[in-house]
Amino acid sequence: MSFDLNTSFLFLPLFGFAIGLLVSMFGGGGGGLYVPLLTILFNVPIQVAVATSLASIIPTTIFGAYAHHKQGNVNVPIGLIFGITGIIGTLIGVYFSTLIPSFILRKLFGILAILLVTPVLFRNKKKENNHNDNLDYLKIINLKKVSISLIFGLLSGILAGLFGVSGTLPVIIGLYILDFPTPIVIGTSVFVLFFNAISGLFGHLAAGHINFTLIILLGGSAAIGALIGPRLLKRIKTDALDKVFKIIVISLTSLWD
Repeated sequence: MSFDLNTSFLFLPLFGFAIGLLVSMFGGGGGGLYVPLLTILFNVPIQVAVATSLASIIPTTIFGAYAHHKQGNVNVPIGLIFGITGIIGTLIGVYFSTLIPSFILRKLFGILAILLVTPVLFRNKKKENNHNDNLDYLKIINLKKVSISLIFGLLSGILAGLFGVSGTLPVIIGLYILDFPTPIVIGTSVFVLFFNAISGLFGHLAAGHINFTLIILLGGSAAIGALIGPRLLKRIKTDALDKVFKIIVISLTSLWD
């Protein structure tokens, strides 16, 4: 699949940098931003836009996760559990997406998004602060952490397969339920979504939906933004970050409903 490139695509690195900066500061891979940007502003065919989005997410999550890891914001063992089960969930979601009508999928997605965001609004702040002060809690791996990581990692992958999204929301909610502080929620979610992007990209590679020029223009600059974002994040107070992050999660939920 091909289309004509024009001079307007020279602006893509600016948008890529901004998206990479934002997603590395607030979690996710940027898939919800890349696709509308490419299809609406640059008139890119939807199949190419989705494939470009997935390919651009990969360097964003790699560089973003690396930068977050240097800041101590990535829980690698928990992230691996989320990521590996997410790959399994993606395969399940793709299968069921062929069986469920699209209008039912949209309704299910809206209902599920509302249910998922509820723990963020009503989580126990005092309990979280106690865990933040206890470094052993952040490092220890127990049955509760593994179980929640398996459930929400699988759910993230299923959503990615069913609805063509990055699966950010279940990852964020699962990490919040585990009472991780907001910086670790953000950093670990960026790390996890690398796995979803990889698994989703293979199908588009087989279908020939890849345009490497767009990937270089968008993904390269997004990776640079993803490196800078965690450094800016470190300068924001945790309480202020928590409030802003809640607003972003709620806003995304209202858009999906």
